[in-house]
Amino acid sequence: MKTRTIRPLRHVLTALAAATLVVACGGGDSDSNRDGATTIDTSGRLALTEKDSKALRVHDLDSNTVQATHQLDNVTATLYASPGGRYAVAVQRLQDQVQFVDAGVWQEDHVDHLHDYKEASKMMGFKLTGSRPTHYDLQEGKQAAFFMDGDATATPAKNAGVRLFTEASIASGQVVASMDLSAPIHGLGEPVDNKLLTVSRAADALDTLPTHLNLYQRSGSSYTFDRQLGTRCDGMHGSFSSGNYTVAGCSDGVLLVKHTSATAVSDQKVSTPLRVGTLAGHPKLPGQFIGVASEGVAPAPVTTRFYAIDGDAANSTELIPTGWATGTVRRAHGFDRSGTRFYILDNLGTLIVFQRQGNAWMNAARISGAVPVMPTAAPWPVITANGARDEVYITDPAGQKLVVLNSSTNAIAARRDLGYTPSNAVWLGIKR
Repeated sequence: MKTRTIRPLRHVLTALAAATLVVACGGGDSDSNRDGATTIDTSGRLALTEKDSKALRVHDLDSNTVQATHQLDNVTATLYASPGGRYAVAVQRLQDQVQFVDAGVWQEDHVDHLHDYKEASKMMGFKLTGSRPTHYDLQEGKQAAFFMDGDATATPAKNAGVRLFTEASIASGQVVASMDLSAPIHGLGEPVDNKLLTVSRAADALDTLPTHLNLYQRSGSSYTFDRQLGTRCDGMHGSFSSGNYTVAGCSDGVLLVKHTSATAVSDQKVSTPLRVGTLAGHPKLPGQFIGVASEGVAPAPVTTRFYAIDGDAANSTELIPTGWATGTVRRAHGFDRSGTRFYILDNLGTLIVFQRQGNAWMNAARISGAVPVMPTAAPWPVITANGARDEVYITDPAGQKLVVLNSSTNAIAARRDLGYTPSNAVWLGIKR
């Protein structure tokens, strides 16, 4: 079994030495060394949470050590990366709040040069609050929004809403903009520059899910209603934005929204044979998405299906992973840092690799036993990509390990003992 090559210690010491010479100017600290560019050769850090624990561990990937352990207020439901990749975004949905941990590795634009920093991680005082923070919608490198579902069971009911934030607003402890809807609803809030696409439900909806997208325009810290998009999307669930497009999953396909100007959009339906409930994409693959659907209803066999969505062509193509038999279920998925490789981990622990070739996805590799023992219940494995190296990380909850995949060779490079059961993982650092 191949092991990951550890870069010489002098590189790590050089990076740490460089970090001690500068003080972070993000978050309000001063920096007395702004004269020239500083580049730190770093693999970044991984934030991992533990099953049934409030602990969030920050693993330093240069030294392969736990840099720090931070205690959150509650057990975390989900982890995300902030828009610039500096902060771990720890969602505590049932407690109506989100906490932020500064991973300590980031880059700043000093106008005439870029400046890298590497310092100790730290817990941020800022807590984002709202009723049932659920969907995290990201405009890579710019901003992110949480859609708060609200709570129909509360007395009185708590309405849904959207909270927009940036790297700078996390540091200053405030949201950039917010809005509240008139009722609780399980929805989404996709921010694209000053536009926001969020949800509404028609009176004749077939279920409790949204049926339409509404367009809002941001002015300062508030949003103004623009119009409702005409294309109906029953059973709306899941969304993603990249390039000039935003997509949302529907019972009969995908609602495709094209951003035609700073304030305008157009919309249409892209049909799929099955209901799409999850959408994936990558900022380096603008306008290209992968829809995830389920075929069958338990106790009959349930099979996960995949569809490549092309925004420019406004069409869908089914992706069939090699060896994907009836009854095979996806347990995790994700892209590499380039956006040209897409990974699917199935319920048997097999990893399938799709490679982008021209305008199509091709089966590239099938790795049996990537996760040797699949859990019978959550937490399931999580896939997260290193943004600075050709590495992809897969959590192995049953084995209490971190699987390291070389994304350029599709080979397992290492299986690192964690000593605890990982529940969430996200890479943080400076993307290269």
